[in-house]
Amino acid sequence: MTPVSIVLSDKVSSAFSHNTPIVALESTVITHGLPYPLNFDTLSRLEETIYDNGCVPATIAVIDGKAHIGLSEQDKDTLKERMTDTATKLMKVSMRDLALALAQGKTGGTTVSATMLLAHLADIKVFATGGIGGVHRDWQSIPDISMDIKALSEIPVVVVSAGCKAILDIPATLEMLETNAVPVLGWMTDKFPCFYSSTSTYFIDSISTELEFTAFYYNHLEYRDRPSGILIANPIPAAAQIPAETIEPQILNAIDTAKSKNITGKALTPFLLDCLSRLTEGESVRANLALLENNAILAARLAKSIQGDL
Repeated sequence: MTPVSIVLSDKVSSAFSHNTPIVALESTVITHGLPYPLNFDTLSRLEETIYDNGCVPATIAVIDGKAHIGLSEQDKDTLKERMTDTATKLMKVSMRDLALALAQGKTGGTTVSATMLLAHLADIKVFATGGIGGVHRDWQSIPDISMDIKALSEIPVVVVSAGCKAILDIPATLEMLETNAVPVLGWMTDKFPCFYSSTSTYFIDSISTELEFTAFYYNHLEYRDRPSGILIANPIPAAAQIPAETIEPQILNAIDTAKSKNITGKALTPFLLDCLSRLTEGESVRANLALLENNAILAARLAKSIQGDL
C-alpha cells in the first residue's frame, strides 16, 4: 500500500498502468547541486534521455510535505519559485530527514538515500544518479559517513552511478560497501570509476550485458533473506573525463578551503562541488553533466531488462 504522503505524477501513474519501465531520479542535483537555470535544463535533458530510451522518468522531491514521485510542470515551477526566492531555503532531505520534512510540510530535494527509500515504496526498481556519497576523507578524525551506505545496505533498489564522489575516501567507501554486503558491479569494467575519472586502481566485479545483469538481479533477490541495494558503477565517457592526476590537486585544495571555513555535515558536499567548479573553471560541472546523462541511459537499459523489455 502506497503511503498517503506519496503523490504519483500522471505520467508515472500511467507508466505503472501500462507496465512501462520507470527510472527514478534524485532532486538534490536540482536544489543543491547545480546553479539556476542550469539545474532545470539538466533535469529536462535527463528526463528526455530516459524517455528516448523507452522508459518514464520519475524525478523525486518533497513539496509542501508530500513526496512527489515524478514532477509535473507545476511542481517544477513551484521548485523554481522557491529556489529563486531569497527568503526560502529548500531542505536537503536524506532518509533520516524524510519523516520530519513530511510532518512539517517542508519542500526540498531528496538525496540518494531518500530517493532510494521513496522509489522502493513506490515500487520503482532502478535509480540513476551522479555519484553516491560514502566515507569522507579524514574519517579517522571525524567519522563522516554518508547515509547512502546505509540505504544501499537496506533498500533493494538498483543504483546506477559513476562510482562515488571523487571528494571521498574511495578505498574506505568500497570497504564499507563490502562490509555491508552491497554488490558493486562495474559496467563493462573491472576497475571502480572515480566519478570524474573513468578508471582507478581499485578492482571490482564486472558485468557486461543486460541479460547477465538481469540474471544476477533476480538471483540477488532470491538468494538473500533481506536483499540490499545494488551499485552499478558506470564509468564516465572517456571524452568527458578529467584524469585523476589533474583533478586530485583541486580536490585537496577544495577540502583545505572547507576546513578553513569549518564547513561540515550536509553543507560539505555541495560546498566542495561548488569549489571544484570554480577551481576547474567549470570543467568539473561539464564532466558531471556528461556522467549524469550516461547513467540515465544505462539505467533505462537495465530497467527495461528487468521488466523483460529488451
